[in-house]
Amino acid sequence: MNVLLINMPFASLRPSIGLGLLKAHLGGIGVTARVAYFNMRFAERLGWQPYGEVAELAPVQALVGEWVFARCLFAGREADDQQWLAMLAERFRLAPERVALYQRARTEAGPFLEECLAAVDWQSYDVVGFTSTFNQNLPALALAQRLKQRYPHLTIVFGGANCEGEMGLQLHRSFPFVDYVCSGEADVSFPRLVQALRDHDPAPAIPGVIARRDGQSVAVALAPERVRHLDDLPYPDYDDYVEPARRLWPNLPDFTVLVETSRGCWWGEKHHCTFCGLNGLGLAYRAKRPARAIEEIRELCRRYAATTVQAVDNIMDMKYFREFLPALKGLGLNVNLVYEVKANLTKEQVRLLAEAGITDIQPGIESFSTNVLHLMDKGTTPLQNVQLLKWCKEAGITPIWNLLYGFPGETEEDYAETAAILDAIHHLDPPRGVGPIRLDRFSPYFDSSARYGLRNVRPDRSYRLIYGLGDDDLQRLAYYFEFDYAGGGDARQALGPAIPALERWSAHAGEGALTACDGAELITITDTRDGIAPRVTELTGPERAVYQYCDQNHTLPQIQVVASEHGMTDNALASFMQRMLAERLMAAAGGRYLSLAVAVPAPHPTDGVLNLWDSVRSALVASAPG
Repeated sequence: MNVLLINMPFASLRPSIGLGLLKAHLGGIGVTARVAYFNMRFAERLGWQPYGEVAELAPVQALVGEWVFARCLFAGREADDQQWLAMLAERFRLAPERVALYQRARTEAGPFLEECLAAVDWQSYDVVGFTSTFNQNLPALALAQRLKQRYPHLTIVFGGANCEGEMGLQLHRSFPFVDYVCSGEADVSFPRLVQALRDHDPAPAIPGVIARRDGQSVAVALAPERVRHLDDLPYPDYDDYVEPARRLWPNLPDFTVLVETSRGCWWGEKHHCTFCGLNGLGLAYRAKRPARAIEEIRELCRRYAATTVQAVDNIMDMKYFREFLPALKGLGLNVNLVYEVKANLTKEQVRLLAEAGITDIQPGIESFSTNVLHLMDKGTTPLQNVQLLKWCKEAGITPIWNLLYGFPGETEEDYAETAAILDAIHHLDPPRGVGPIRLDRFSPYFDSSARYGLRNVRPDRSYRLIYGLGDDDLQRLAYYFEFDYAGGGDARQALGPAIPALERWSAHAGEGALTACDGAELITITDTRDGIAPRVTELTGPERAVYQYCDQNHTLPQIQVVASEHGMTDNALASFMQRMLAERLMAAAGGRYLSLAVAVPAPHPTDGVLNLWDSVRSALVASAPG
């Protein structure tokens, strides 16, 4: 039994942890498997930078990657093509050169599929498995159809995020050349399916496996048996990625490996963020033991000489701050580590992340409005989000985050609050993107749309223009949906007050800083935000104590206690706080206050002597003859 696992465009140009795990699982039961990175082949044809434009930068609801391969599966839909191109210009306002790139990619789709057919000895394989996530559905289906036509002995299996639950069932119904679909995580179901096929059982009753019986798509259950203990998973096998990666990037300076130390979301088990459709059927949180996770990271770094390790976890296990991060620090791996975390971290936890070598985090900030964060059930406050950005700047960690809007129930007052905060934090890392919420399958907004004031939920219009399927089929196949607000209006309606503030931040991004240097009895705050001449503020005594205390956000009664302990009256405190807010040295939201200056180390005592000598030497040079 030989199995080929295929990663089609437009998967990112990284190793596939899903296929790497399945290959390792199959090896454990004595089945020979290989991973074909056909996405890398297409990047070679198109150029890896143009490929990235489609894979990483194209608007996801436009389904650009699907459109590129659509006519390889659905012919004679030229009118829909024209509507889709018009939609790009009107809905997404894409530059003509971006659209031209998409059109060029489409001309390469057919020849690329022929290249794939010629690149493999298909007669030597028994099972071909396709992973499908985001923009991989039609590229994978187009190749699968051709394989079934030319090599009918092949068993075609689909899996991945596009195949979860009802989506997988509909995919199986709509495309009869797909023999089986694995719904949800396939660590258990796919190896069992391969074993059954090896034993000549064409209709195994395996939870999570959709099969065809008497022309009908059936499954004993759409939810698969899950891995209960992640420590039981094998290490992912990325051997098949190395050769195409070196071919695509001959002088590749950076090699990224993906690791998984947990699955699901511990926050989502308690409070599912209203817009989040991740995890699908697998929200339950499970994590590897710290020692097991450490050993896996060390082994993958050794085996592949990795320079970057990216965790695919939705959220870091809070227990990892006690054992995992200190142990990771002790390894001294000298690699860049990337993790997703929750935004309500303490300063000590941020320090632990930095000391462990974590250089980038995705903290899920999303908003600076008290009410909007409540509407999305995020479990954080505006100033918790701001203080995390500030502490990341101090620790040398890059936060990767987006600003979202369009939540049902938000108001213009929410974005007036947001605007005031935005204007005060130009010295911190800006969002990577600003955009309206999406309505994704599996999210609370999708499952309970009427409850949240959403109506007329329908598949995103891109599906109708790309797929040659009926509306009912698309309703079951789609992951992205459109909707109307029950009260009318559009997503940008409440955003208005924040738009000028976002434009100001964009105009001044990267200009200046706001720093605080705390000496023995004096805090010196230097403000060069927005390219202004340096403005220096010095705080001593009670004012210094209050500003220090507000390094973490606190309520006014809490601040009054500290001020009183240092001899400051309530009136004096009120005047000081008003001045700090007016000068944007502090921010306020939800009845709480936060100091905004980024702490920098105080100069070493010898620095002054060195600076004095530098000044004297410069003066001597300037006055020397000739």
